[in-house]
Amino acid sequence: MSDWYKRMFEGKMGEYWLSISDGREEATELQFSFLKDVLKKGLTLDLCCGQCRISLPLSAHMSVVGLDLSGFLLRTAKKRAKEASIENLHLVRGDMRYLPFKLEVFENVMNLWTSFGYFQPEEENEKVIKEISRVLRVDGTFILDMFNPGWLLRNFREKDWMESENYLSLEQRSVDWKSKRMQSRWIIVNKQDGRIDEISFDHRIYDLQELKELLSKEGLRTIEVYGSFRKEDFDEAKSGRIIIISRKT
Repeated sequence: MSDWYKRMFEGKMGEYWLSISDGREEATELQFSFLKDVLKKGLTLDLCCGQCRISLPLSAHMSVVGLDLSGFLLRTAKKRAKEASIENLHLVRGDMRYLPFKLEVFENVMNLWTSFGYFQPEEENEKVIKEISRVLRVDGTFILDMFNPGWLLRNFREKDWMESENYLSLEQRSVDWKSKRMQSRWIIVNKQDGRIDEISFDHRIYDLQELKELLSKEGLRTIEVYGSFRKEDFDEAKSGRIIIISRKT
């Protein structure tokens, strides 16, 4: 399970992931509006960019570098950028713990849709924040978007079935509150050819205070905290997301 993130976004699982994230037009528009308002002008790193659902529209307003480990999703992003005649988006394949960039080159870094907390032991996740701080300019902006464990605790479901035009999927979940990790198992049925794929993965759960301490340790000072991309105030019990805007000191 430890290297699940290398398999989840490739091949048939990558195709399923793409089908999930592509069906989020309303969320994409809301996130784009939020980011356009809070990001500074300047070179921006979309860390774990996927198929560049956000970076494609954002690149019309600023230069964006998209980094992801998934070759499948990056090829998809490259194809879509070419079809849209976008030239202000640069794609890089890499591991978020070892960013292939020089010191202090970005005005902004963003890490969205709970793309943080993949690794074990804990020090591996801390490397990600350390690298973000390293490549971010002084007074640069870092935006971190995570699910809120307070909401999860109150709305937890052990199983969920979902159906789309091409897929049936079952997600099974469990939470180890002692280690603060959520384990998930996805079973995906392709309705077109009957193929069944399965993957198990786990994710570190961080509350707001833990995230603020992680950021502060690497010189990233929390400026604002929102509970949604509508800029709603964060509520530990009711907010589905933790969206932190921080600045490098």
